[in-house]
Amino acid sequence: MLAKRELKELKEQKEGVVEAKQMSGEEMRAEQYKQVYLASKKVVKLNRELIKKAVQNLKSFSEEKKSTAKNLLEEEDDYIHVTITLAAVPLKFSPRPIQIPLKYPIYGPKCLTHACLIVKDPQRKYKDLAHELDVPCLAKIVGYEKLLKNFKQYKDRRQLIHEFDLFFCDKRIYPMLPKVTGSFFYKKKKFPYPIKLTDDGSNMKELMEEALKGTYMMVGNGPNYSFKVAKTSMQAKECVSNVMRAVYKAIPHIIKSEIKPTKIQSITIKTSASPELPIYSRLSKSEALAYLKAEQETK
Repeated sequence: MLAKRELKELKEQKEGVVEAKQMSGEEMRAEQYKQVYLASKKVVKLNRELIKKAVQNLKSFSEEKKSTAKNLLEEEDDYIHVTITLAAVPLKFSPRPIQIPLKYPIYGPKCLTHACLIVKDPQRKYKDLAHELDVPCLAKIVGYEKLLKNFKQYKDRRQLIHEFDLFFCDKRIYPMLPKVTGSFFYKKKKFPYPIKLTDDGSNMKELMEEALKGTYMMVGNGPNYSFKVAKTSMQAKECVSNVMRAVYKAIPHIIKSEIKPTKIQSITIKTSASPELPIYSRLSKSEALAYLKAEQETK
């Protein structure tokens, strides 16, 4: 039989191999993302001037809407959303939100963002810590057991989801959340984003500051993917930069390596109340031939 020391060494070697494989897997995913990102930029050519005109139209639409007497009491600011539509449906999907980095943040203290963090019990420990660290935009911390107890009813979940702009959770309890949140959070595209809190929670402020720098997208099982990229109060050039950056950063998460970039059918932008404005469209062969024929007839 092996001595205890030898058994310990074998165990450490196995753990080392597993860890190496995990790191390799992360590196492989990063490389795959990079390859799809580069391929997408070659295929999906975004026109900055076209996006600028679309953004200006949305800003004008928003201003006109606010100027009407009927809407004077509505929220002064509105989000600009990007929608990416595919000609194919991804094979893999998940309710877990994906963070998309933005050059100009749409969340944070200046935007009066209200965030909710769901933590392991006891929640008091994290509440005291959040107050001590002065964590930005964290308006509420709720423990898992309290969430389970106080938000059983649909009306309670509905009230909770409308109180906050963003939801986050301790990664360790993420697998248990569907039992509490149900499908309502998923449908409203506010499913909590998991963050890697340490046992003592000392990295809470750092994680929240980083979390507020991006926007969030969910990869569902349909052909349409929509997420916020800017606010109508931002300068047009900031909106344009955010749109272009977010589109290219989001595409690899949507198509992965399963779907070719040529399957990206259209990309549009809109506000919560405006019509969708196209900023990219890929014609089918029949549409392209019809377009060329019309061009020749015109000439």
